[in-house]
Amino acid sequence: MFKKTLLGVAAGAALLASFAVQPASALEGSLDNYIFVPNRSSADVAIIDSRTDEVIATVPVGNVPHQVAVSKTLGKMITSNTEDNTISIIDLRTLQEVATIALGNEPEHMEISPAGDTLAIGNIGEGTVSLVDLRGHVELTRIAGLHEPHNMTFSADGSKVYVGNLGANFMSVIDVAAGKVVAELGIGDSQALASLGNDEEHQGILNVTSTPDGRLGFAAFGDGDNMAVFDLNTQEKLATMKLGDSPWRAFASGDGKYMIVPNNGDETVSIFSTTAPFKEVARLKGSEDMTGVNTGWFDTTAFVIGRGSNTITVIDLVKMENVGVIDIPGGTPETGVTTPDGTKLYVALSGTNEVAVIDTKTRTLIKKITNVGDEPWGAHIVGALNYCH
Repeated sequence: MFKKTLLGVAAGAALLASFAVQPASALEGSLDNYIFVPNRSSADVAIIDSRTDEVIATVPVGNVPHQVAVSKTLGKMITSNTEDNTISIIDLRTLQEVATIALGNEPEHMEISPAGDTLAIGNIGEGTVSLVDLRGHVELTRIAGLHEPHNMTFSADGSKVYVGNLGANFMSVIDVAAGKVVAELGIGDSQALASLGNDEEHQGILNVTSTPDGRLGFAAFGDGDNMAVFDLNTQEKLATMKLGDSPWRAFASGDGKYMIVPNNGDETVSIFSTTAPFKEVARLKGSEDMTGVNTGWFDTTAFVIGRGSNTITVIDLVKMENVGVIDIPGGTPETGVTTPDGTKLYVALSGTNEVAVIDTKTRTLIKKITNVGDEPWGAHIVGALNYCH
């Protein structure tokens, strides 16, 4: 695990002074204008203004921040601090921490309810999910019985949380009001992979990716090389489709027409229609160790991030063909996010401590933002499709 660098008294005072000179309305205008970048090794979050593509603030948080979530309703930013077993809650009006909440072992992935006041976060090291009240800054309940809970998705009405189990081939359904798991929806015969009694690594379900309208959920099963489609209102399984070797997870296009799945085992990318009969419309060339997919420029283009190859593979979603590769030498691209208008893509580069800016119309790298911190791990924008590892 990575250790937070200890600041001396003088350095700490200087850092606090740098925040003090900023006006109370440090983030001017809509929160949609800002990119939030967690830095695992420097234990902070860089805030980038997308209008200037410059870092305008750096906010200290806990050790090894894995992910950022932002409640636009409350004007708060939350980071999951994996090494500390905590979350930090930051008031975005002042950029000051208002609470640190102790959770379970290794909190990582999280999601905020549609109302913006409840946080669901998976404690992957102990198989639990915490529900946190973001108004009162308190853990409401901790739900057991999960299997390496990874990414999660709220239902459109906020009453349910659908959790991908990395250590199982099923997703768990949590009833928020009851605070318990009420269903396990499997791909094939349900199996808890992590309890098979061997030391092999398994890849179950990383995420239940919903269509933008919240109606359907797509869950790729890595070890099974397939993906199931569920009606998230009725919890009925509608179809099971074959994928390539070792699929990562499904990523939705912004317009909801497609689910795009990187298959890391054979370095291909599967593209599925989100309307019945949920047909695979293309399987194209990918790259090594693909970590994410983002779409942009009116959802005509997909950008597939290849951490192992230091590249971004460009796919034309109109012609359904590979149209180019953007090289990021030495950058180690992690995951990225597209602005709500779909014109720019921001990708965290952990290898060079930068953030790459991609013009989605010209499909070119237009800038690398420096001074973001040590080991940037991802990017988050309010109002956009946000992804993490």
